Amino acid sequence: MKQKTLLLIIISIFAFAFCRPAAAAEMSPANAAAAATPTITLEVVRAFDERLPKLSDADMAQVLDVAREIISSKLSDGINVVFHDNGEIPLGEFFKRFDYQNSDYHRRVKDIKYDRALGAAMPVFKQAGYRKTVVGFLKQWDIKALAEFFPGQKTENYDDAFDNLMVVYHDKIKWQGTLKTKDSAPLVIDPPAPYQSYVEWVALMAAQDKYDIVITNGLITYDYLTEPYPHSITKHAKVGGSSFNSPKRAPLEGKSLMVNIFEDYGEVPGISRPPGAVPPEMRNKIIGAYYFAHEFGHAFFYLPDVYDHPLSCLMNSAPGMDDLKGYEYLVSDPHPCPKCRPWIVARLKAFHASLAAQAGDFKKAGRLYLEAARETPGNIDTDYVYYIGMLCGKANQSFAKTGDFEGMRECGKITAAAEKQK
Repeated sequence: MKQKTLLLIIISIFAFAFCRPAAAAEMSPANAAAAATPTITLEVVRAFDERLPKLSDADMAQVLDVAREIISSKLSDGINVVFHDNGEIPLGEFFKRFDYQNSDYHRRVKDIKYDRALGAAMPVFKQAGYRKTVVGFLKQWDIKALAEFFPGQKTENYDDAFDNLMVVYHDKIKWQGTLKTKDSAPLVIDPPAPYQSYVEWVALMAAQDKYDIVITNGLITYDYLTEPYPHSITKHAKVGGSSFNSPKRAPLEGKSLMVNIFEDYGEVPGISRPPGAVPPEMRNKIIGAYYFAHEFGHAFFYLPDVYDHPLSCLMNSAPGMDDLKGYEYLVSDPHPCPKCRPWIVARLKAFHASLAAQAGDFKKAGRLYLEAARETPGNIDTDYVYYIGMLCGKANQSFAKTGDFEGMRECGKITAAAEKQK
């Protein structure tokens, strides 16, 4: 998932070596800057709802091992990812640790938060501007792909998709209110708990400064009104994982991610897999591969959710896909998705540009930044216009040091072309 409508506060720049033979010829200029495999140490914490089942230390270790393995095979084996486990904290305490609700950021996002009490009666749903915003959001996918989320419903255009999605959205939110924990307590907390709101998670992760990865276990309602992802809304209207902007976290250069074990461990009838249906070892493989590595693809490479890539694609979020079947498809082909390659290659060029700049080779840095800006696909998991502007800005800094005015002019053309996509 992503947050770019109304919310962007920082764009991180990060990619890393992609050392497979198939990439060698295309990436040869950058490979020269990556003689050693870089290591990144990421701070991990478990923030758990005390009412629901948790991961043990052994389970956690397996999840991290699987995540590392899938990241290597499906994205890049040219980076050494080290996870530092900071243990467990109650979810409520985790949310109290960070003073995020007094931020300007939180004041903005709370205005696009689904109000469970009002539901479809919220005034925003009757505003033409809201329809326009969501229709624009949906246009990143082909209408035929979207229609598969609404079997039996007329979905011939994006307005149809909007109408169908809103019906499902309201129904799913109501349905969540009927769910019970394994102890027969209401799953949805009243008065609302902030940690059951995705909007609150977005705001908190923008403010926190301690962690790169959060593993959690509870219901997180997808209440982010301006970006209703069809695969999230039509399944349970909940969040199974997400990448976030976390500008205070340096290891991922302003990014972080969250993985939710709720669907596999929650033991909530109607939404979680029944206890014993899948062995714990397989559940951990699903979490590490299907959820964790997927969010890593968003956070590191800005790969988007896709509905038309091969079923074995790490970023595939096709309709009707449960996580067990998704995992089986994922591991059936231990290679990166060829359709994801343009995103990965462009991000690698941006990374190697930063390495070149750090080494003082501004000629190479400017060229690679320029190539990254030119080759980055328009549908990325962050604000495209802002990101391209950032790449061109860094390219121009390098060009200025080498007197490459032609490179500056080319950057101007790329930036102008990106602005037209607004």
